[in-house]
Amino acid sequence: MSEAYDINYIDNPFIREMIDGKVYLMARPNNRHMVIQKNLNKLFENYFRRKNRKCAIFFEMELEIDVKNTMQPDLLVYCKENNEKKNKKIPLIVIEVLSDSTWKKDVTVKMKKYAEIGIEEYWVIDPRSQRISIYALENGEPGRYELRELYDLPPDDGFSGFRILREEEEKDAVREFSPVSFPEMTILLEDVFNFEDLEIIE
Repeated sequence: MSEAYDINYIDNPFIREMIDGKVYLMARPNNRHMVIQKNLNKLFENYFRRKNRKCAIFFEMELEIDVKNTMQPDLLVYCKENNEKKNKKIPLIVIEVLSDSTWKKDVTVKMKKYAEIGIEEYWVIDPRSQRISIYALENGEPGRYELRELYDLPPDDGFSGFRILREEEEKDAVREFSPVSFPEMTILLEDVFNFEDLEIIE
């Protein structure tokens, strides 16, 4: 459960995040949440290695902005060339995977704070609807985000791997996309929402 409290951030070992002086306790992510993180980590790392990009992706690394703002995004992407242009603390991309306990915060106060501090690209991923919403800074300047793209993976129909779409829908179905910051990178939606590894433990 995610809740805000006006208590001392440093003295409470259970606190995960602080936004504008309010402290939030967060529940442990579920298995699907963690698999999405793992899948994206692999996709970005492979791309950076293949293209020899001086970039790195991190799991849940603490993002400390100032004494009143310390957040822990699900994934953060840093690039050396981007760091040379601005504060090295600020990642190029932040990705949040929604959960029952965090979704409201992720799409309100955290989104607002990420835009204010100048994170250029922000992804919100909903494991239930298998939807990815990609936001970018409006006019490229810190302050607020605009929705750039929204991608949905059609539900599995149990036979073909995708539900049977009407012919006109099939033409519009998008199953791959590119990050705003890396337009030459192609990501398949089915690779992001690939939960085959969970079958090993189920």
